[in-house]
Amino acid sequence: MASGRLPAEVEEFARYLRALTRRLAAGTGWYGVFALRDPEGLRACLDGSEVPPWDVVQSLLQDLSTQRGADAAQEAAARASTLYRASVAAHDTGPGSREALQARLGGMLREQRNAALRERDLQAAISATEGAADRERLGAELAWAHDDWRRATARIEELHARLTALTPRPSRPSAPGTGPPAAVAPTAGPEPTAPAPTAGPRPPGTLVGALGSGAEAPVEPVVQGLGPARPRPRGARFAGAGGGGTAAPASPAPPLAESGTEVPATPRGARFAGAYDGEGGGKRRKRDKAADDGQRLAREAAERAATRRAAQEAVARLGRLRAAGRSGEAHVVLCEAAAWPAPRLPVLAEELERAGLGADVSTLLWEMACLPPTRLAAAAEALVTADRTADGERLLRQSVSRPAPEVAHTAQALLAAGAPRGAAFLLEALVRARTPEEAARAAAEDPATLVPLLLDAAAGVSSSSHHDLAHALRMAALPGVPGPA
Repeated sequence: MASGRLPAEVEEFARYLRALTRRLAAGTGWYGVFALRDPEGLRACLDGSEVPPWDVVQSLLQDLSTQRGADAAQEAAARASTLYRASVAAHDTGPGSREALQARLGGMLREQRNAALRERDLQAAISATEGAADRERLGAELAWAHDDWRRATARIEELHARLTALTPRPSRPSAPGTGPPAAVAPTAGPEPTAPAPTAGPRPPGTLVGALGSGAEAPVEPVVQGLGPARPRPRGARFAGAGGGGTAAPASPAPPLAESGTEVPATPRGARFAGAYDGEGGGKRRKRDKAADDGQRLAREAAERAATRRAAQEAVARLGRLRAAGRSGEAHVVLCEAAAWPAPRLPVLAEELERAGLGADVSTLLWEMACLPPTRLAAAAEALVTADRTADGERLLRQSVSRPAPEVAHTAQALLAAGAPRGAAFLLEALVRARTPEEAARAAAEDPATLVPLLLDAAAGVSSSSHHDLAHALRMAALPGVPGPA
């Protein structure tokens, strides 16, 4: 940023970041890696002269979760996202911000290309190496190179989003004197797999990557990226992110018939009232409906074909890695696939079994159990819908090892998706696997909905489970709990 007084939002976020790092043990976790590899970059982020990429913040929050518990990290994350969004918006409206962002983008594109080349060279080296020790060393370096590529890719998307937010929209010009809308917002996304800080040798890197120098990307893994408020973010990393977008055109293009010819749009307005109510109007409406149905069926067929093709390609890659004994890289493939859109996951499981890789379905389900609650619920329901009920139930059973509030959020997502049986199964698994006090913590997320469902689930387990849970709910002072018998 330009010298001088920092914008209030940037200063506030820098204070927050300093307070966060004071809660972390020095020299450990990603915070320790940052301090060792790039002390100047870390200092720039903490004093506010640079706004760190969002994945840096996420890595510090991961440290907080490890050292202070998931609840502390969840509370800190909510505050972090609000302050970060405001900080980035203030930073990007400053003088010279567009040029600075473009320079950073150029650096990240170079880093992405370099990481891809390193991956290719390391894969070739591993294939040509016979010694187990050398293969292990090269495998660790390959994991870091893959992490570099993922991180650079995420930051490229982030920088594109920030530049897009600075671009005036021709169809809806801003009013005089108004600034751009909120530029970016942290969005939920898949948790990518990356090596731990001690996973192996690591080339020197910088904390904030190409924030102006085009140097190498940071040493921490990408966890989440940023998406623009407008246009709507695309890709798996932005699944479920904001519904905004550019305004629809005033006169939409007419539908296309299956033959590809244009179908005249039906006239609208009072002047044409009743003009299409007769036999001709009925035929026109049927033709329009047939054209719409044809387009819909064609889209669905194309989506199914793309899903099957992606699954087959992933399975083929996985099979090659398994055959070469590269189990670590094979696991990375499964971790990446676990973050696919929910409808693709049953197809992937089917293709794994068809290729004789049924054991990898278990690994896939285990990785899916770490998805954010809404996406986890969608994945479980997709499996059930695809007649893979046993897999869907196994996924939900595995997920009850997560913090109790997250289990509650998954149950809420299942209910919102119209899957009450899935929610009931999940809550029964929670009652069976966790203490009554932990189940009560889950109920506290939404007592009106979850207290009766948990009591029903406990009653289905045993009378003693119901008694113990009711007592824990009363001790937690939650409403809707019947008095002791």
